[in-house]
Amino acid sequence: MVRHLFLWRVAPDADPDEIVAILNTLPEKIDNVRSWEIGRHQGDPGDSGDPWHYALIADFDSFEALQQYSDHPYHLEVVEQLLPRFSARAVVDFERAEDD
Repeated sequence: MVRHLFLWRVAPDADPDEIVAILNTLPEKIDNVRSWEIGRHQGDPGDSGDPWHYALIADFDSFEALQQYSDHPYHLEVVEQLLPRFSARAVVDFERAEDD
């Protein structure tokens, strides 16, 4: 299984709820997403520095499935729509063991 982790900070003039709503349309339109979860950072920044505002965690059966998702026309449309609404973003994709 491949885990896709996407972190972002909301741009000052963007609506965070609108970003989440738009992102949550992706698994409805692209059928190879195995699991999908979005969470908002809770608490103060503390000693760890400036936290990301949100995280999206999505699982796929393989790197090929993740690539199909990334290249899907609807995903590309959403990315174009959302890029101006982020002040920063980061992605990590990694293979993980299947849960028994």
